[in-house]
Amino acid sequence: MKTIPSGRSAPKSCPSALKATVAVLAAAGVLSSASVWAQQGVAVQPGAQDSAGASPAGATGAGDAVAQTGAVVTVTGIRSAARNAQAFKQNNEQVVDSIVADDIGKFPDKNVAEILGRITGVQIIREAGEAGNVVIRGLPGAVTLLNGREMFSAVSRSLFLADIPTTMLSRLDVYKSQGVDMVEGGTAGVIDVRTNRPFDFKGYTASLMGRAENRDKSSATDPQLSGMVSNRWKTAYGEFGALLGYSYQRGRYQDEAAWVGIPLSIENGLTGPDTIGRTMTGGDRKRWAGNGVLQWRPNSDVEVFAEVINTRIEHDAQTNFFLGQLPLNKGATIATVPGTNYLQSISKDGADQWTLSSTQGRRQYSRTTQAATGATWDVNDRLRLKTELARTTSKFRNQNPIVDIVGYMPNVSGSIDNGVGSITYPGSDITTGSNFFLEKFFDQHGHDEGSSTDWRLDAIYEPANKGFFREFSGGVRIAKRRATSIHGIEGSVNHPGAYSPNQVMINSIPGFTCLSPATAGNYGIAQFPIPCAGYLLNNTSDLRQTFTGTTTPNPEDPLSYYADIEKTQAIYGKADIAFDAWSVPVDGSVGLRAVRTEQDLRGNSLINNAVVGASTKTTGTDYLPNVALRARFRDDLQARFTWGKATQRPAFVDFNPGLVLHAAGNTTLATGTSGNPSLKPIESKNMDASLEWYFAPTGSVTGTVFSHEFKNYIRRKSTPETYDGITYDVSRPYNTSDGKLEGVEIAYKQFYDWLPGWLSGFGVEANGTYTHGGLTEPDGKVNSFAGMSKWAYNLIGLYERGDWSARVAWSWRSRFVSEYAYRASQYDLVVDPMKSLDASVTYKLTKNVSLTVDGTNLTDFKYKDYHSVPQLARDIRRYDRTIGVALRWKN
Repeated sequence: MKTIPSGRSAPKSCPSALKATVAVLAAAGVLSSASVWAQQGVAVQPGAQDSAGASPAGATGAGDAVAQTGAVVTVTGIRSAARNAQAFKQNNEQVVDSIVADDIGKFPDKNVAEILGRITGVQIIREAGEAGNVVIRGLPGAVTLLNGREMFSAVSRSLFLADIPTTMLSRLDVYKSQGVDMVEGGTAGVIDVRTNRPFDFKGYTASLMGRAENRDKSSATDPQLSGMVSNRWKTAYGEFGALLGYSYQRGRYQDEAAWVGIPLSIENGLTGPDTIGRTMTGGDRKRWAGNGVLQWRPNSDVEVFAEVINTRIEHDAQTNFFLGQLPLNKGATIATVPGTNYLQSISKDGADQWTLSSTQGRRQYSRTTQAATGATWDVNDRLRLKTELARTTSKFRNQNPIVDIVGYMPNVSGSIDNGVGSITYPGSDITTGSNFFLEKFFDQHGHDEGSSTDWRLDAIYEPANKGFFREFSGGVRIAKRRATSIHGIEGSVNHPGAYSPNQVMINSIPGFTCLSPATAGNYGIAQFPIPCAGYLLNNTSDLRQTFTGTTTPNPEDPLSYYADIEKTQAIYGKADIAFDAWSVPVDGSVGLRAVRTEQDLRGNSLINNAVVGASTKTTGTDYLPNVALRARFRDDLQARFTWGKATQRPAFVDFNPGLVLHAAGNTTLATGTSGNPSLKPIESKNMDASLEWYFAPTGSVTGTVFSHEFKNYIRRKSTPETYDGITYDVSRPYNTSDGKLEGVEIAYKQFYDWLPGWLSGFGVEANGTYTHGGLTEPDGKVNSFAGMSKWAYNLIGLYERGDWSARVAWSWRSRFVSEYAYRASQYDLVVDPMKSLDASVTYKLTKNVSLTVDGTNLTDFKYKDYHSVPQLARDIRRYDRTIGVALRWKN
């Protein structure tokens, strides 16, 4: 079997009605002239092939121009990427949105997570120097795949998307619905990262990119380098292909936050915090990534591949924490927000107020490697077999020393205004650190490891006599996954001289004291004394000696240990169907996936003050049906309906039977954390119904109505538990009763080729998402999903003409609750609307060399959240604004 055709009947259409509709739309200016030509059957120049070697419908080659020769329109560059992504969406049986590389390494974003923010229904949050938190339709439960396979980082279930540089990508697919032939595991959707392979290119291909990026908060300029070389050869033993890719990124970043403590009940009915502080987080992240691929096609019926990808991250970071107590109940001068009993300002001279500064040093190392091999065999013209074997290993190490220092400030003044907490110390220079002494030391460290082996076999059969059934497919998958984790005993030790005449002043320790980075915003004091992160990381043994009298590291905590051995066996069957419904061609698929999961959970518990090993074995089987139907009213107009069931397994740490307790400190409550071996997988019944109009190869309007019904959704809850006479707020995960999410997505994209002259280079992408729904709590109350915005949209302006191309992207999402019952209080953390503006401009210096200037967070966005009501501020955060300059070469 050389190529299995789709087996779909050609859609019926009414030529006269279609031409009349096109004429009206063209006259109204909705469609470009190129759109009209395409609707009337004008040829479009074909070009690049997909990874299977077949040109997708409407696909074109890569380049940087639009040319018209007679009746043939050649579309290239950004238009080519838009066309290929649109064709993939139009012809896929599932609800999917894609981004296709318009050229090797030309994605303007640095990693996969940042790109996802441009896709309909997807939102991201940038912090610690890059985008990392990704939600689909307000939900975090997405499974991430690499070339259709599971990949993960240490003990997490999914690939950390920020670890994959964009220079390795050929396409990025976000499935809102999940077919039975996909690896199970995501209730919100599936993110499939597709990398380049040598048979994707016609022959020898090489590219090289060098980029420098400046970040304003960290005042750093860092390099990014990537390269790829690929070739294919025809020999007496068949065709061979080889590809090598490499990427290096360094990023020094600076995040800042000015925060306000949890509101408390103060005298005379006043409500307000007892603390105001700062959090300054900075780091130096170095990321290496490399991949290699071999392909062999001995004949037209067989193709074999082997590939490996490796990522390594070295990350030194620090969080500088400042806490200033307010002079409550000390006869201070107090003012309230007009018309409320909320604290607005407080000041006191001679307060002699307790003040804390802290540095958390972090030295992290992680490495993940995946090797895979597989083959495709066309047994005959009707049967195709595919198999794949993959091995993944991942390690993570963390060193995290923390030192607290304390001082007493004579005068203090604090205020809360416009969502910002401000604190000053009149008449004193806090930056000298002359009145701060050593108070507390935390000796924290840990390591995680994960590994997996999985194998799958798939078969596709096309019957000789096609009727209602057009194609049958099925397959099996067997996987074994192991995850282990342990960290040092948590908690702190006080310095022997703290709060005594023998206290050790920080200025007496050479090299120990630094100043925090200066805040970009005006929140009172701009800097404060801190323990130097470099000192903490490089002199940890000296700190242990100073605080504990020994250089021996804090021992590992047996209660933090867990190991999870998880085995899954999956089998699926699917039938592709096609029929006419009232003269409208309908095609699609019906399938079922069955997954059996066996878990061997191991950990430790504390019984009668003794550590006792604990183990639990669980077994369960999930049945995941899926129905996907498409009605094709015309060549350019179709409706789609999908319904299916999906599951999401809890994180490995959530199963941990052990209990870890944290004693109360000056700045922390007595808390505990534990897992729940009895957790059930989250179940979701998902429905999508869409109407899609593809009025041009690079023009479309689509709308989707969706619904997710959840069962066993997982939330963490803190409840009081008493151990040895001490009450702790212990956090455990649990399954909620049910939940529901509904919403609408709309998207529009088009290039305005009919405009005169240079204006013909403009194009627009716009998409918006509305969601509502939530989880039913045990008391019957329905809370919206944490992290879910009701409204979100992206507006992207595109330009491409001649040697110039550009993109300006504006993203916005409405307010959302980030955490309910924050720190076991009566308040929820609510985040104000988030927005960002990014842009890039590229100019081709020569046929092979291009120059790109890009920027992110150009409006210097400020993240704000509050405790349930805006007058009770929580914090304001600011992140780096970046400007990058890149030089790219491609043969």
